[in-house]
Amino acid sequence: MKELWDIAIQPHNLPLTCVVGVFMVYWIICILGVFGVDSLDLDLDGDPDADVGHSGPAPLTSLLRFVNAADVPLMAVLSFLSIFMWVITMTGNHYLNPELNDFVIMAIFGVSFVIGVILTKLATAPLVPIFRKMKELEKAEPAVGGFGVVISKNVDEKYGQVEQKRKEGAPAILNCRTSGGEPIARGTEVAILSYDKNTGIYLVRKL
Repeated sequence: MKELWDIAIQPHNLPLTCVVGVFMVYWIICILGVFGVDSLDLDLDGDPDADVGHSGPAPLTSLLRFVNAADVPLMAVLSFLSIFMWVITMTGNHYLNPELNDFVIMAIFGVSFVIGVILTKLATAPLVPIFRKMKELEKAEPAVGGFGVVISKNVDEKYGQVEQKRKEGAPAILNCRTSGGEPIARGTEVAILSYDKNTGIYLVRKL
């Protein structure tokens, strides 16, 4: 274990080690529900040719589609990618580049990205139908006008999450805000008033 840690904190591995650490903290916070951290979902269902003529967005959009970021939450996709790159980079430098040649370090990093993208696509593929079904259920049963229970520490003007039970499927987890006033504590039942399509945020008030 100590040897793994020593490899992980070497200067050429430390940046990816820090990235993986950040994602680990992110998921721990999400599981505990102590602080507000919104998942990033991407809308990639638009016209695939809309970015033609621009060198930046179009290739990035294609890459995100390839790794299933159109269906699986972006934070999950990036978590998989960072872990795969981290493992491949550390292993490659340890066995193939013991002299720590700078050129070889960069080459291994590039290879780890390519292989990481492929492995990420394979790892997220089983999750695609699950998240598609969740989105279909949310569209089939609109949250606005219904009720839910606060599951984050609280809901205020900056952050909050509410769980709403569905007639079909698992409960929906909604990112919510209030219009002002005192924060609404965990476990409180709220009414869901409106939905902002641009931000993906629901407006709620205490019952």
